[in-house]
Amino acid sequence: MRKILRFSAIIMLIAGLCVFCYPIVLKLKFNIQKNNLIDSFNNLREEIRQGINVTPESEGELPYKELRQAMLEYNEKLFLNGQEKLVDQLSYEKAVFFPEDYGLKSDILGYISIPSIDVELPIFNGASVENMSKGATYLVNTSLPIAGENTNCVIAAHTRDRGIYMFKRITELKTGDEIKITNFWETLVYKVTDTKIIYPDDIQSIRIQEGKQLLTLSTCYPYPENYQRYLVYAELVP
Repeated sequence: MRKILRFSAIIMLIAGLCVFCYPIVLKLKFNIQKNNLIDSFNNLREEIRQGINVTPESEGELPYKELRQAMLEYNEKLFLNGQEKLVDQLSYEKAVFFPEDYGLKSDILGYISIPSIDVELPIFNGASVENMSKGATYLVNTSLPIAGENTNCVIAAHTRDRGIYMFKRITELKTGDEIKITNFWETLVYKVTDTKIIYPDDIQSIRIQEGKQLLTLSTCYPYPENYQRYLVYAELVP
């Protein structure tokens, strides 16, 4: 009988340790994957800067000039057509613009850094369920993350997922705090100007504002009920 009790106690102890360690392991795995993605992206940016991937006919010009021009044109078209395809939450999910179509293979569009709250996450192309589980996401049918006149790039992330903090602390951001977006060519610096709490179907609050170069962060609110969205608006530093 004592042996059975002792064995049961050991099993319960092991089970308890597994439950305790599981979120720690998940967080460790997430951070390793996140850092590897950002490191790989920075290596790609260095190759672009050095011109390693530039074709001979475009030598001496901006690397991947066609890609950048296509991104600018995409953003301009969004503004001119009033973001007509941005109608509901499903509009965010499925990517419609692919850098690989222009010769640049990358799993992410860049990464976001928010120094004041210790956030650094890769930006995946489209807010699908899979992408949302891996980091920050670019909301499709908003402006691509290269700035430009009449743009509003909306970046979303879970508040917290499987014990991993993503955008949980963006509620702490204050006016003037910096948010950095690193794309294929540059690091854009934005400063927080305002915050807002909305309901998920309030599409108007994430649309382009004429004459401005904006970045908008979005996450579920209040945690853990998540029936609203917390927005942070930031404007590009000239």
